Amino acid sequence: MELYIRKADLAVGNILVIANQSKETIFIASRDKDNPFLIKLYNRLNTLIGEITLKNNFLKIYSIKINGEEKAAINALPMIDLKFVYLSQINWSVIGNLVTSDYHVIKSGKEILKVQPTILSQGQPGLELHFDNLDDGPMGTLLAIFLDKYIKLPTLAPKADLDNLGMKSKMSYLNNFKNKCD
Repeated sequence: MELYIRKADLAVGNILVIANQSKETIFIASRDKDNPFLIKLYNRLNTLIGEITLKNNFLKIYSIKINGEEKAAINALPMIDLKFVYLSQINWSVIGNLVTSDYHVIKSGKEILKVQPTILSQGQPGLELHFDNLDDGPMGTLLAIFLDKYIKLPTLAPKADLDNLGMKSKMSYLNNFKNKCD
């Protein structure tokens, strides 16, 4: 099963629509304006099915809950040049280039999710999520949204100077974000 997310929604929106190949809405995600690390995932019937919250601010531990039950924790993530993430409890390893959103999620040596950048209809950049099992959809979707939006530049103020971050390569979306903020 493939799901698609528009990069424009990830960059500036508080509401994200996750659609299938036929452009049918599968999930709707929302971010809280007061708590930007709170991401809630709803199904088509507007029923809350999952969320990511900041569990411990000091240690930077994030909790992923599905149907009100904690399924995983993401621990102490470096914020720049990220290459690997481990999700405890569900035993998922995320391997690949997370900065460009091209990675695989592996459980027990088997790939269960692949995320890669794509061009959507109308020429808009987006993310393609490929699941082998539909049951991994809510967890994988929350993970992809979280990694794309908050891992790269999570504490960036709207008018921050992006040129002095010390990144090895300049990404085009960073330049677009800077132009929008100026």
